[in-house]
Amino acid sequence: MSDKWEYKVVHVSAERWTGTGLPADLNQRFDEFGAQGWELVACVPITRASFFPMGGSTTVGVLATFKRRVGS
Repeated sequence: MSDKWEYKVVHVSAERWTGTGLPADLNQRFDEFGAQGWELVACVPITRASFFPMGGSTTVGVLATFKRRVGS
């Protein structure tokens, strides 16, 4: 019998980031997901091209992907 999984993708907007980094409640939110059986499996930055003054890109958020086993 193969395992079945469900997935949750959470967007963490950079608008909520503080001067010291990610939102203060992020650890609490992720701990709550863990208590519900969700496991963090990937975290990917979302970027947007910047043209001024030097080009490059700006991080506008992060996508965090969680999974948990369905029925045991």
